[in-house]
Amino acid sequence: MKNSGTVRLLAFVATFAAVVSTQECLAQAQKQNKETILRIHGSNTIGAQLAPDLAKVFLQKLGADSVKQVDLAAGTEINIEGHFPNQELVKVIEIRAHGSSTGFKGLKDKQCDIGMASRKIKDNEAQELAFLGEMTSSASEHVLALDGVAVIVNSANAAVSKLSFAQLSDIFSGKLINWSKIGWADAPISIQARDENSGTHDTFQSIVLGEKKMDGAAKRWDSNDNLSAAVNADTHAIGYCGLPYVKHNKALGISDGGPAVRPTVFTVATEDYPVSRRLYFYTPAAPENSYTQDFIAFALSQEGQEQVRKHKFVDLTISAEEHKVDVALGTNQNYQVLYKYLTAVRGAKRLSANFRFKGETLELDNRSLRDVERIVDFLAENRAKEIILAGFSDRSEDIARNIEGPTDNKYAKNFDLSCKRAEAVKEELNSRGIKIGDILCVGSEMPVASNSTELGREKNRRVEVWVR
Repeated sequence: MKNSGTVRLLAFVATFAAVVSTQECLAQAQKQNKETILRIHGSNTIGAQLAPDLAKVFLQKLGADSVKQVDLAAGTEINIEGHFPNQELVKVIEIRAHGSSTGFKGLKDKQCDIGMASRKIKDNEAQELAFLGEMTSSASEHVLALDGVAVIVNSANAAVSKLSFAQLSDIFSGKLINWSKIGWADAPISIQARDENSGTHDTFQSIVLGEKKMDGAAKRWDSNDNLSAAVNADTHAIGYCGLPYVKHNKALGISDGGPAVRPTVFTVATEDYPVSRRLYFYTPAAPENSYTQDFIAFALSQEGQEQVRKHKFVDLTISAEEHKVDVALGTNQNYQVLYKYLTAVRGAKRLSANFRFKGETLELDNRSLRDVERIVDFLAENRAKEIILAGFSDRSEDIARNIEGPTDNKYAKNFDLSCKRAEAVKEELNSRGIKIGDILCVGSEMPVASNSTELGREKNRRVEVWVR
């Protein structure tokens, strides 16, 4: 017969085993009741805070009675979990924010449903993803918000308020190394830069540096927050970051073929600020996951755009503001064209969206296709008495300024293209019941970006909307 001590030990072991077994069953049940419904990978600019908050509200709209954020790796690997009581189910949205390039890789490897990017998809990436559809079409490329890559210096730097692209390029490539060369202290310039995976870095590299390499002495940072803090801690520092991360530093005005423009909500919204960019979601053209299109529609809705504003990015909502036209007068300008434009828009307000086009065509780009409806809604609500469209072109360089000249005159052709772009927008708005008062053709005057790059030329091909 077993003694009482042995009996008690066996009873304890049996009880412990039962508890462990119950806990394992509960854990397994909880695991089985979790369903990952959407995987979003890519840009840290979007994924660190904005995407998680979009995911939270999205799950609430689906019916979750409680939502929580699970940080697997702070700022880069996040799960948003929503509890659905009627289904006894936890639905999970997976967010992995290791840089824009990882979003395209995730789409290619079928590891995510939506790719986040703080830059436009590259040609080679689009080719690799061709099996998902035409990635630059409106079915796959979705402009979520706008951001300015602000160039920042320490607030103690009172002497430097603006820089040209040439100066920026020289500084960040290591050619210009001392502040005394641009009118400040005799001190070395301390460069703060984002890491290679960053879409912010990729945008800055492509827009500002081009084929030049970043100075090897630059300190690299894996987040906008850390870079901004580094500039704030170093009197002689210069860096670049997303617009919401300027914080206590000073943002510089930047010139690229025109007057220096500071990054503001309005100049970023119009994309007049030279180092402005679009934030994108990329999806398969025909997603197999039904939640993909639902999430995109939510993110672009008024409620989704409220989250964009909350995180201090520039949302896509249309507004009208008084806007001073800054003209840098020079010798190679057509003053007759400029005078007509300046006279026509005097006293009018400018809308916060420009229409832009796909390449050299008259076809609206993906942001503008959606902006048509946004602008129609804005104009219907605000009942403007007069609507003015001003068309612009890039400049296939030709010093001749005779717009009445022969057809082989490049300036005349660019002038004609600016007219056709304004007419194309007029037709879009007319077809939706919006009557246009005046059409202005401004040709290649007043570039907002350099005509020496394709990205700059795309920015210069635009139609402004003014209202009274």
